[in-house]
Amino acid sequence: VRIMLETCGPAINGCVTDETGALNAAYFANLADFLERAKAHGLYVMVASNTLPDDGPWIHATAAVQNAQFEGAANEILNPKAFPHYVDYWEQVIRAIIDSGAPLDAIWGYQLRQEQHFRWTEAPFRLDSGMVTTANGRTYDVSDPDKKLELMDEGLVYWADTLRDTIRKHDPTALVTVGFFVPNEPHPVRGTDDPRLVRTAYFIRKSSMDFIDFHHYAGNGVDDNQVWENFGMAGVDDKPIVLGEHGGIRHWFSSEDRAAAAILGLEVASCRVGFDGWLVWGWRGDLSTDIWWANEGKGHIAEVVAPKERPDPCEYADFDFIRYNVAASATATASTKVDDLGPENVIDGTPAHWNAAAVSPQWIRMELSAPADVESIALTIAQDPPGRSVHELWIRQVGGELTLVHTFDGVTSENDVLTYTPTEPLIGVDLVEVVTTEIGDLWPAWHEIEIFSATPVG
Repeated sequence: VRIMLETCGPAINGCVTDETGALNAAYFANLADFLERAKAHGLYVMVASNTLPDDGPWIHATAAVQNAQFEGAANEILNPKAFPHYVDYWEQVIRAIIDSGAPLDAIWGYQLRQEQHFRWTEAPFRLDSGMVTTANGRTYDVSDPDKKLELMDEGLVYWADTLRDTIRKHDPTALVTVGFFVPNEPHPVRGTDDPRLVRTAYFIRKSSMDFIDFHHYAGNGVDDNQVWENFGMAGVDDKPIVLGEHGGIRHWFSSEDRAAAAILGLEVASCRVGFDGWLVWGWRGDLSTDIWWANEGKGHIAEVVAPKERPDPCEYADFDFIRYNVAASATATASTKVDDLGPENVIDGTPAHWNAAAVSPQWIRMELSAPADVESIALTIAQDPPGRSVHELWIRQVGGELTLVHTFDGVTSENDVLTYTPTEPLIGVDLVEVVTTEIGDLWPAWHEIEIFSATPVG
């Protein structure tokens, strides 16, 4: 399991710092108690740092030395004057954990930052001229884009390696890591305007971290293969890589069962490209409703990721409640499209939609990557204003011809879901086609078309 050190604000009872700004002994006593309980249940704990605490001498000391060359996270990590304060923070944290009597053998690893990133909009990365000397003693010409990237890569490794040495001075067998969300290059998976700067390929290979922690969520509309490429992990065999945060975003999946299926599928897929461990976010969310929490409902997410239920995380397993959306790996084509509202949008797991470029009749079809036994098909309407619509559902089975299996005829509106469930599974389906024959003067459109099977494809 992973727990956070600094997820509370200043002056909150029980925070990592007390009302004076010093580390809170009661907080670390509580942490020690948690670690004892985890150890008793055979659990190992990652103690993760989010940032420097919102209050206390370290954040104030680093803020006091911020200048035109170092801003934001870059100031805390790269500024030679701020860097010693970051080292001191971790020195004090490790001492507090040891002084609390915590069982160090229950700590799986220390995470220096749970999602490390800089920003292009903050110095030194926003600068286009000048020489900048960082905490590692090297000087970089920031007018050269390549040197600016070297500044970041080498500076981050120096920061992480120094903190690891600090921790291991007190806990010699400690494992140390840094967490990252997905870099935005070479594929701009977060769009081209995101100012957050993440680079991991150099860090994986050059840092002394004992393992690396990457974060990525299923169903975000991004090609997973692009994500793996952005992480730059290909060919890294000598350092464990953990998918230390993944899960089911509620507005991407209409039920916990669908989220569980996506989580299971992502674990299998990530294992095949070199991941060695997995942590789901999260177990319980008392104050947040945007995530399918592992223990809610019937606990299906917890079940699919439990080693007791699925001993091999690299393989699928049979669960009565799991149905896989085999459309996600299909190839989508359509009769027409409007600009960038292409047919691929109906299988990407996002609110994006396909829009035909003319009135009905229009069609859209999904050719599956492998034949599947289809148990249901769900179609999410993109239609405004409401009105009568008629949609024909056709399927092709291996070696056969297209066959009409159902017609939806009624009043529909934006985000309605039309579901077809045959009395028996449709065996060996390799293509599904939806033909809109009537929708008034509107151009036919769909947000999503999901094809569910008890067996995954691919």
